[in-house]
Amino acid sequence: MTVELFKGISFLVLVPFFLASLYVIFKFQWGSEGKDERGQMITNKSYIVASPILPIGWLIETVYNDFADSMPYEGYRTYIWVLILITFIVHGVAILYYKRKL
Repeated sequence: MTVELFKGISFLVLVPFFLASLYVIFKFQWGSEGKDERGQMITNKSYIVASPILPIGWLIETVYNDFADSMPYEGYRTYIWVLILITFIVHGVAILYYKRKL
């Protein structure tokens, strides 16, 4: 898969979910629901779920780059950008999940 194709697909698929997740995250954290004790617990649990995605993804990319094939700079930038989008998407989904569960 070429870098341009990967970038185009990731933009079309991930950016709408990213924007929806940003809406959920900001609405929850800036609203009254995110300021009480239950809201802090939901925020902390969602951070626990989302925070390992970036370092694990970076590790996978580094191992791939060292042992399988070298990635061009543009591909590396796109890969990190996608990891950041996925991290925010998982954070937003985790907030929704824990809001209903707790």
